[in-house]
Amino acid sequence: MTTELKTLMDQAVERPTTFTPDAAALVATGRHRTRVRRAVMSAATAATAVVAVLLIGHLSPTRTAPQPATVPRPAAITDLCAKSDDFFRTANDDAWRRQVVGSWTDKVVEVTDPDGSMTVRRSPDGSQYAYCVAGVPIRGQALGGFGATLINVGIVTRPYQIQRYWSMAYGDTPVDRNSQTGGYGVRYSYAGRVPEGVTRIAFSGLGQHADATIKDGFWVHRVYTANILTGNTDPIYITMYDAAGKQVFKERY
Repeated sequence: MTTELKTLMDQAVERPTTFTPDAAALVATGRHRTRVRRAVMSAATAATAVVAVLLIGHLSPTRTAPQPATVPRPAAITDLCAKSDDFFRTANDDAWRRQVVGSWTDKVVEVTDPDGSMTVRRSPDGSQYAYCVAGVPIRGQALGGFGATLINVGIVTRPYQIQRYWSMAYGDTPVDRNSQTGGYGVRYSYAGRVPEGVTRIAFSGLGQHADATIKDGFWVHRVYTANILTGNTDPIYITMYDAAGKQVFKERY
Protein backbone atom coordinates (compact mmCIF):
# COMPACT_ATOMS: atom_id res chain seq x y z
CA MET A 1 0.00 0.00 0.00
CA THR A 2 2.82 2.46 0.95
CA THR A 3 4.70 1.67 -2.23
CA GLU A 4 1.60 2.31 -4.44
CA LEU A 5 0.92 5.62 -2.73
CA LYS A 6 4.49 6.77 -3.29
CA THR A 7 4.27 5.88 -6.97
CA LEU A 8 1.11 7.94 -7.39
CA MET A 9 2.65 10.92 -5.66
CA ASP A 10 5.73 10.78 -7.89
CA GLN A 11 3.49 10.71 -11.02
CA ALA A 12 1.59 13.73 -9.80
CA VAL A 13 4.78 15.68 -9.28
CA GLU A 14 6.07 14.85 -12.75
CA ARG A 15 2.68 15.96 -14.50
CA PRO A 16 2.72 19.57 -15.99
CA THR A 17 0.96 22.09 -13.75
CA THR A 18 -0.75 24.05 -16.61
CA PHE A 19 -2.58 23.24 -19.91
CA THR A 20 -2.40 25.59 -22.88
CA PRO A 21 -5.07 24.79 -25.55
CA ASP A 22 -4.35 25.11 -29.29
CA ALA A 23 -6.79 27.88 -30.35
CA ALA A 24 -6.32 27.37 -34.10
CA ALA A 25 -7.10 23.70 -33.80
CA LEU A 26 -10.23 24.34 -31.76
CA VAL A 27 -11.57 26.92 -34.27
CA ALA A 28 -10.95 24.60 -37.17
CA THR A 29 -12.71 21.74 -35.39
CA GLY A 30 -15.68 23.96 -34.50
CA ARG A 31 -16.11 25.16 -38.08
CA HIS A 32 -16.04 21.59 -39.35
CA ARG A 33 -18.70 20.50 -36.90
CA THR A 34 -20.90 23.51 -37.84
CA ARG A 35 -20.67 22.62 -41.55
CA VAL A 36 -21.59 19.04 -40.81
CA ARG A 37 -24.54 20.06 -38.64
CA ARG A 38 -25.88 22.51 -41.29
CA ALA A 39 -25.60 19.90 -44.00
CA VAL A 40 -27.51 17.39 -41.91
CA MET A 41 -30.23 19.94 -41.06
CA SER A 42 -30.61 21.01 -44.75
CA ALA A 43 -31.01 17.41 -45.84
CA ALA A 44 -33.60 16.80 -43.13
CA THR A 45 -35.56 19.94 -44.13
CA ALA A 46 -35.59 18.94 -47.80
CA ALA A 47 -36.78 15.45 -46.94
CA THR A 48 -39.59 16.88 -44.77
CA ALA A 49 -40.72 19.17 -47.61
CA VAL A 50 -40.87 16.26 -50.06
CA VAL A 51 -42.94 14.21 -47.63
CA ALA A 52 -45.30 17.15 -47.04
CA VAL A 53 -45.85 17.66 -50.78
CA LEU A 54 -46.58 13.98 -51.25
CA LEU A 55 -49.04 13.96 -48.35
CA ILE A 56 -50.85 17.10 -49.56
CA GLY A 57 -51.13 15.67 -53.06
CA HIS A 58 -52.53 12.47 -51.65
CA LEU A 59 -54.98 14.04 -49.23
CA SER A 60 -56.30 16.89 -51.41
CA PRO A 61 -59.70 16.12 -52.99
CA THR A 62 -59.86 15.67 -56.74
CA ARG A 63 -60.85 18.89 -58.42
CA THR A 64 -63.80 18.71 -60.81
CA ALA A 65 -64.28 20.86 -63.85
CA PRO A 66 -66.44 23.96 -63.20
CA GLN A 67 -70.09 23.46 -64.06
CA PRO A 68 -71.68 25.76 -66.66
CA ALA A 69 -73.70 28.56 -65.15
CA THR A 70 -77.44 28.05 -65.18
CA VAL A 71 -79.62 30.58 -66.92
CA PRO A 72 -81.77 32.36 -64.33
CA ARG A 73 -85.47 32.35 -65.12
CA PRO A 74 -87.63 35.33 -64.14
CA ALA A 75 -90.70 34.67 -62.03
CA ALA A 76 -93.90 33.99 -63.92
CA ILE A 77 -96.43 36.81 -64.05
CA THR A 78 -100.16 36.11 -64.00
CA ASP A 79 -101.30 38.05 -67.02
CA LEU A 80 -104.71 36.59 -67.85
CA CYS A 81 -107.55 35.34 -65.68
CA ALA A 82 -111.13 34.41 -66.46
CA LYS A 83 -113.99 33.52 -64.17
CA SER A 84 -114.73 29.84 -64.54
CA ASP A 85 -118.36 30.40 -65.51
CA ASP A 86 -118.14 33.85 -67.14
CA PHE A 87 -115.16 34.11 -69.45
CA PHE A 88 -116.45 36.80 -71.81
CA ARG A 89 -117.15 39.36 -69.08
CA THR A 90 -114.02 38.82 -67.03
CA ALA A 91 -111.19 37.80 -69.38
CA ASN A 92 -110.37 41.38 -70.35
CA ASP A 93 -111.27 43.05 -67.07
CA ASP A 94 -107.91 44.21 -65.74
CA ALA A 95 -109.27 45.45 -62.42
CA TRP A 96 -110.93 42.11 -61.75
CA ARG A 97 -107.80 40.24 -62.77
CA ARG A 98 -105.66 42.27 -60.36
CA GLN A 99 -108.12 41.48 -57.60
CA VAL A 100 -107.88 37.76 -58.35
CA VAL A 101 -104.10 37.80 -58.50
CA GLY A 102 -103.81 39.83 -55.31
CA SER A 103 -106.40 38.23 -53.03
CA TRP A 104 -107.40 34.84 -54.46
CA THR A 105 -104.42 33.03 -52.98
CA ASP A 106 -106.19 29.66 -52.60
CA LYS A 107 -104.91 27.58 -55.53
CA VAL A 108 -107.15 24.57 -56.06
CA VAL A 109 -104.91 22.96 -58.67
CA GLU A 110 -101.89 24.14 -60.65
CA VAL A 111 -99.38 22.91 -63.21
CA THR A 112 -96.09 24.67 -63.95
CA ASP A 113 -93.28 24.46 -66.50
CA PRO A 114 -90.41 26.69 -67.70
CA ASP A 115 -92.84 28.79 -69.74
CA GLY A 116 -95.27 29.53 -66.91
CA SER A 117 -98.27 27.93 -65.22
CA MET A 118 -101.98 27.23 -65.35
CA THR A 119 -103.93 27.60 -62.10
CA VAL A 120 -107.47 27.31 -60.82
CA ARG A 121 -107.97 29.84 -58.01
CA ARG A 122 -110.73 30.04 -55.44
CA SER A 123 -112.17 33.29 -54.05
CA PRO A 124 -111.63 34.05 -50.34
CA ASP A 125 -115.27 33.23 -49.54
CA GLY A 126 -115.05 29.98 -51.52
CA SER A 127 -117.96 30.84 -53.83
CA GLN A 128 -116.16 31.59 -57.10
CA TYR A 129 -113.37 30.10 -59.20
CA ALA A 130 -111.06 31.53 -61.83
CA TYR A 131 -108.70 30.11 -64.43
CA CYS A 132 -105.40 32.00 -64.50
CA VAL A 133 -102.46 31.56 -66.84
CA ALA A 134 -99.05 32.94 -65.94
CA GLY A 135 -96.19 33.46 -68.36
CA VAL A 136 -92.45 33.91 -67.86
CA PRO A 137 -91.60 37.34 -69.35
CA ILE A 138 -89.62 37.71 -72.57
CA ARG A 139 -87.64 40.95 -72.57
CA GLY A 140 -89.71 42.01 -69.57
CA GLN A 141 -93.05 41.40 -71.28
CA ALA A 142 -95.30 38.65 -69.93
CA LEU A 143 -96.58 36.41 -72.71
CA GLY A 144 -98.81 34.16 -70.69
CA GLY A 145 -101.65 33.72 -73.10
CA PHE A 146 -104.47 34.63 -75.36
CA GLY A 147 -107.69 32.97 -74.34
CA ALA A 148 -110.64 31.32 -75.97
CA THR A 149 -113.62 29.63 -74.41
CA LEU A 150 -114.49 26.31 -75.95
CA ILE A 151 -118.15 25.51 -75.44
CA ASN A 152 -118.56 21.88 -76.31
CA VAL A 153 -121.37 19.50 -77.12
CA GLY A 154 -122.37 16.39 -75.25
CA ILE A 155 -121.54 16.20 -71.59
CA VAL A 156 -119.41 19.35 -71.66
CA THR A 157 -122.01 22.09 -71.41
CA ARG A 158 -121.73 25.67 -70.24
CA PRO A 159 -121.02 24.82 -66.55
CA TYR A 160 -118.17 22.54 -67.65
CA GLN A 161 -116.70 24.62 -70.44
CA ILE A 162 -113.08 24.01 -71.38
CA GLN A 163 -110.85 27.05 -71.14
CA ARG A 164 -107.86 27.30 -73.47
CA TYR A 165 -105.02 29.80 -73.59
CA TRP A 166 -102.02 29.85 -75.87
CA SER A 167 -98.80 31.83 -75.87
CA MET A 168 -95.38 31.95 -77.50
CA ALA A 169 -92.92 29.79 -75.59
CA TYR A 170 -89.47 28.19 -75.55
CA GLY A 171 -90.26 24.80 -74.07
CA ASP A 172 -88.05 23.13 -71.48
CA THR A 173 -84.72 24.31 -72.95
CA PRO A 174 -83.06 26.94 -70.69
CA VAL A 175 -82.66 30.25 -72.53
CA ASP A 176 -81.80 33.80 -71.62
CA ARG A 177 -85.20 35.40 -72.02
CA ASN A 178 -83.79 38.89 -71.59
CA SER A 179 -81.81 38.59 -74.84
CA GLN A 180 -84.43 36.78 -76.91
CA THR A 181 -86.97 38.52 -79.09
CA GLY A 182 -89.57 35.78 -78.95
CA GLY A 183 -90.09 32.06 -78.77
CA TYR A 184 -90.80 29.98 -81.84
CA GLY A 185 -92.83 27.40 -79.96
CA VAL A 186 -96.33 27.55 -78.50
CA ARG A 187 -97.57 26.55 -75.06
CA TYR A 188 -101.26 25.67 -74.76
CA SER A 189 -102.99 25.84 -71.38
CA TYR A 190 -106.26 24.08 -70.63
CA ALA A 191 -108.58 24.11 -67.63
CA GLY A 192 -112.12 23.15 -66.77
CA ARG A 193 -114.54 21.64 -64.30
CA VAL A 194 -114.56 17.87 -64.04
CA PRO A 195 -117.92 16.65 -65.40
CA GLU A 196 -119.92 14.34 -63.19
CA GLY A 197 -118.76 10.73 -63.50
CA VAL A 198 -115.45 11.60 -65.18
CA THR A 199 -112.34 10.27 -63.45
CA ARG A 200 -109.70 10.64 -66.17
CA ILE A 201 -109.03 13.30 -68.79
CA ALA A 202 -106.46 12.33 -71.40
CA PHE A 203 -104.61 14.46 -73.95
CA SER A 204 -103.18 13.20 -77.22
CA GLY A 205 -101.66 14.98 -80.17
CA LEU A 206 -98.56 17.03 -81.03
CA GLY A 207 -96.62 13.83 -80.47
CA GLN A 208 -97.66 13.64 -76.81
CA HIS A 209 -99.87 11.52 -74.60
CA ALA A 210 -100.61 12.60 -71.02
CA ASP A 211 -103.39 12.94 -68.47
CA ALA A 212 -104.62 16.21 -67.07
CA THR A 213 -104.11 17.02 -63.38
CA ILE A 214 -107.40 16.65 -61.48
CA LYS A 215 -108.16 17.97 -58.00
CA ASP A 216 -111.26 19.10 -56.08
CA GLY A 217 -113.55 19.08 -59.10
CA PHE A 218 -111.22 20.93 -61.52
CA TRP A 219 -108.56 19.91 -63.99
CA VAL A 220 -105.63 21.68 -65.70
CA HIS A 221 -103.06 20.73 -68.30
CA ARG A 222 -100.39 22.36 -70.49
CA VAL A 223 -99.03 21.18 -73.84
CA TYR A 224 -95.98 22.45 -75.74
CA THR A 225 -95.13 22.29 -79.42
CA ALA A 226 -92.04 23.68 -81.10
CA ASN A 227 -94.04 24.49 -84.24
CA ILE A 228 -97.61 25.78 -84.21
CA LEU A 229 -98.18 24.26 -87.68
CA THR A 230 -97.77 20.76 -86.24
CA GLY A 231 -101.33 21.03 -84.94
CA ASN A 232 -102.61 20.84 -88.51
CA THR A 233 -101.28 17.31 -89.01
CA ASP A 234 -101.32 16.10 -85.37
CA PRO A 235 -104.10 17.99 -83.58
CA ILE A 236 -104.83 17.83 -79.88
CA TYR A 237 -107.68 15.62 -78.68
CA ILE A 238 -109.18 15.74 -75.21
CA THR A 239 -110.77 12.46 -74.17
CA MET A 240 -112.70 11.84 -70.93
CA TYR A 241 -113.29 8.50 -69.24
CA ASP A 242 -115.48 7.32 -66.40
CA ALA A 243 -114.46 5.11 -63.47
CA ALA A 244 -115.03 1.95 -65.56
CA GLY A 245 -112.60 3.22 -68.21
CA LYS A 246 -115.35 3.91 -70.71
CA GLN A 247 -114.86 6.85 -73.06
CA VAL A 248 -117.61 9.39 -72.49
CA PHE A 249 -116.29 12.41 -74.39
CA LYS A 250 -113.77 13.24 -77.10
CA GLU A 251 -113.19 16.45 -79.01
CA ARG A 252 -110.48 17.91 -81.21
CA TYR A 253 -108.76 21.17 -80.19
